[in-house]
Amino acid sequence: MIAHSHPDSIDGARRSLVCTAGDWTHFTGIQPRNLDGDIKEQARDAIARLQELMTDAGLRQSDLFTVTIWLKDMRYFAGLNAVWNAWVDADNPPARTCVSGELYRPDLLLEIVAVAYRTGDAA
Repeated sequence: MIAHSHPDSIDGARRSLVCTAGDWTHFTGIQPRNLDGDIKEQARDAIARLQELMTDAGLRQSDLFTVTIWLKDMRYFAGLNAVWNAWVDADNPPARTCVSGELYRPDLLLEIVAVAYRTGDAA
């Protein structure tokens, strides 16, 4: 059975931010809520949103399996990494890919896609 949660709409495109099937949970389209800030501020906001969604799903950082981060421009890579490295579980980091591409809004600097696998009870 697939469970869909956190329904959302971007410019009329309906989607679920979170879909779970068994022990697998997919998070997609995780964006910062505030688009006024620089890359560090937007990264902190998007990562906080991912953390909230993971907590709601009963998941820990160490349950993250893969993460793909889309950047508007690779010039933001160092700023993103500064925020990411302060947040991620240093002993259990997920496989991570960072790519650049055109995002749907000019003020959006990043978007996160993540997959987690439930390994036990949330801490």
